[in-house]
Amino acid sequence: MSRSSTKKREQVALFAAAILVAIGGIIYELILGAAASYLVGDSILSFSLATGVTLFGMGIGSLLVNYIKLHPATSFATNEIILGLIGGNSVMLMYLGFVFTRSHWLIFAVISLAIGICIGLEIPLLMKMFQEFGRKSSVKLFSKILALDYFGALIASLLFPLVMLPYLGLMRSAYLVAALNIGVAVLILKQMKASKIMMTISVIATMLLLGFFIYATEIEHGIDKRTYKDPVMWQQQTPYQKIVLTRYKNDTRLFLNRNLQFSSLDEARYHETLSTSALSSVANPKRVLIMGGGDGLLARDVLKYPSVEHITLVDIDEVMTNLAKTNHLLTDINQRSLHDPRVSIVNQDAFQFAFSTKDKYDVVLIDLVDPSNEKLAKLYSEQLYRQIGNILTERGVMVTQATSSFFSPHAFYMVANTVKSSHPERYVTAFSVNVPSFGEWGFVMSAPQAEVVASQPLPKNLRYQNQKLLTFLTKQNAISVPSGPTSTLVSPRITDVYNSDMRQWRYTNSF
Repeated sequence: MSRSSTKKREQVALFAAAILVAIGGIIYELILGAAASYLVGDSILSFSLATGVTLFGMGIGSLLVNYIKLHPATSFATNEIILGLIGGNSVMLMYLGFVFTRSHWLIFAVISLAIGICIGLEIPLLMKMFQEFGRKSSVKLFSKILALDYFGALIASLLFPLVMLPYLGLMRSAYLVAALNIGVAVLILKQMKASKIMMTISVIATMLLLGFFIYATEIEHGIDKRTYKDPVMWQQQTPYQKIVLTRYKNDTRLFLNRNLQFSSLDEARYHETLSTSALSSVANPKRVLIMGGGDGLLARDVLKYPSVEHITLVDIDEVMTNLAKTNHLLTDINQRSLHDPRVSIVNQDAFQFAFSTKDKYDVVLIDLVDPSNEKLAKLYSEQLYRQIGNILTERGVMVTQATSSFFSPHAFYMVANTVKSSHPERYVTAFSVNVPSFGEWGFVMSAPQAEVVASQPLPKNLRYQNQKLLTFLTKQNAISVPSGPTSTLVSPRITDVYNSDMRQWRYTNSF
């Protein structure tokens, strides 16, 4: 082979390495932020720290390159192997740290820093390799490498949320990117005709990561067995959340992102209170909108009202609603409610649906997850509640779950004040019910006037609620809410307030 052909092949390999490491670096940052967000719930803090600590590490790595005396290609390949081993196992290490220690933020920071240092070494070592292979260092060369780095960032930012996370999940995505790093190392080592020792190390690292990739589900299941108190019967990471079903004897439990959604032993207290408080405040309700409630339990209770002609259930996660229709653990509890012809399922963001629908509803029930991150804050905003007022009929009633009135009282008050601010001409009241699995749980109702609240008879076949108890909860025992700030799209205060309330309880919750 001619010298020019060899040189051209070397340059192609080097530029390919440049774009591959750029893709891997950005995806690692996204994986770290997403993993911390799923585990802890504070997405802004998680992604801010993932970006900040990683960039800080990159700065350290850029400085450390001056102290590396090995051959540039050997140094670069070694760095990629180390990065692959750390980055590939990052999700598993963070998961283990969260489950078994209280030092998960420290583990997160150390992993982010280590990954950042390795990423920071990449471009300087690439520049050294270009020089080693006969390319003089220049502004033009540096600009090309940076251009490839930025192009790789775009590819990574699209690849991660659209392909990797939905189809592979976090742990497998991390191992795939790690394999990419090792692949880059092998590419460079092959060009430099490296020693058998380095190639052997690369092959061993690749096989190790490949094994972890193949058995990632089993690894995750093994950790989950220690995470959840009861046996895990089903789990899946969707583009929106991690869904886990557990069962022990007669107790089936649903977890979303590790947060308990219901226990079959006492879920009727929550779902019947939410449904009956609204539907008993409207004479012969016909059209009902459920926001959230993808497990079908709330729809089950709404269908007990013979006057109901149509239910629109809006849940963003198609995996959740399909699970509620097909998994016997859920269908046994929801009584196959999502198969009822009166129920229409819309897999769409509830906020977007509220602003796009042309229909009017007699009842709107909001059964969404707690506002633990900024993506959920809009679902507790003045703008959403105001729009719900627009899609209610004149006699329409809205009831929303409002977090725990005991564990997160300030968030509970903020939800109530936000609804009051959004519905100034309507009667707004707050109340709660005790659910042993959760403690005291709060709700906020918006009705045309106070007289209609709990004024209609309840349906038959309820497990918990009755007319006397419902009247007591919504009227005699209604909660007095002090005036306070509200949450809006521009100022989503609810997330900070909720997380501040919950921080003191974070480690007392058991699964």
